[in-house]
Amino acid sequence: MNIQKTPRVLIIDDQKINRLMIMLTLKKVKKYHFIEADNGEDGINLAIQKLPHIILIDAMMPKMNGFEAIKILRNNVLTQNIPIIMISALDNKNQNVQALRSGISDFIAKPFDKTELITRVNSFLQLYMMYLKNKKELKNINKRLEEKVNLNVQRKIEDIKMASIGKMASSITHELNTPITYMKSNLELMEHDLQDIVDNDNLKKDLLETYTILNTGLQRLQNIINSTNTISRKGKIGFHNENLYSSLIFSTQLIYNRSKHLMPIYINGTLFDLDLASDYENYPFSIIKEKIEQVWIIILNNACDEFERSSKKYAERKMIIEIILDGDKIKILFKDNANEGIPEDILPNIFDPFVSTKLDKGTGVGLNIAKEIIEEHYGIIKAYNEEEFAIFEVEL
Repeated sequence: MNIQKTPRVLIIDDQKINRLMIMLTLKKVKKYHFIEADNGEDGINLAIQKLPHIILIDAMMPKMNGFEAIKILRNNVLTQNIPIIMISALDNKNQNVQALRSGISDFIAKPFDKTELITRVNSFLQLYMMYLKNKKELKNINKRLEEKVNLNVQRKIEDIKMASIGKMASSITHELNTPITYMKSNLELMEHDLQDIVDNDNLKKDLLETYTILNTGLQRLQNIINSTNTISRKGKIGFHNENLYSSLIFSTQLIYNRSKHLMPIYINGTLFDLDLASDYENYPFSIIKEKIEQVWIIILNNACDEFERSSKKYAERKMIIEIILDGDKIKILFKDNANEGIPEDILPNIFDPFVSTKLDKGTGVGLNIAKEIIEEHYGIIKAYNEEEFAIFEVEL
């Protein structure tokens, strides 16, 4: 809202002389921008269009009286906080009570005292202008806070992505090392065999050049793998005592823009929304927080994929997360009723790489990464069906 230095005063009164008297009185002490209406209906329209800083209104007017107009103004989000002073000559007790109950900020009887009018108008204007200033400052604070939160979330997402890429790169380079070692050993044998050629110098020269090219390429490949392993090791993070509940809240926040259209999520029986505090419950456990959050995100995104393929109505859908203490261990259950459970032919190998229930997308490495992370925490992850739910159970 644009706060001008000159306060806007809306005067709603069916008598021109009354409006003029109010304006002349207020003009003597301060500069105002006046807006006039001669009935409640026009007054409401002007209030919504011009957003005055104070409204001075009569009770008895044609088309719509002051009481009806005030009720509408108080129910409109644009005008509900604007101070309203009723200036009227009410002649019975019932009308006085009605005026007080209508939502007015103050009441001045006609004929009004000029000093009283000036004092009350200035008092309410000061309060309302301060309210608008504070509201603007709060909006700016919220905007800066939201930008900071979004930046932190983006950084967290990038960290999780890098951790996932590092894990996958580490697995790939490990697998590549075996054939590279085999190739290197055979190239060395090939070099020895080439040195034994004595009766054909041209052939020996050509083959040695080919050997040099192959060996150089193999060395470059080995350097790339070594560099990748170095980067992967730099990303390793240690175990710390963390609140598992907080890690679930954070991970659910990250996928919320997607999940909110697909299914409600309940965490220990509480419906998740962005206002749910991350310390609403406390389950301390020694974990690598960033990696555990990666597991939660993988499982939640898998559930979102299943709900995208589901034909169930939103009201029938459920995503339930339960944290269960079991002695010195802790279990986290993820239950979804998106479809008819996990296909039986997939279940035995669901955590193997490149196994997926999604025919049109996905590589199937996500759950394999999740399994490796849980095993790094000396835990177990398993999948099974129970009644209408597909369940992923993590035990740490």
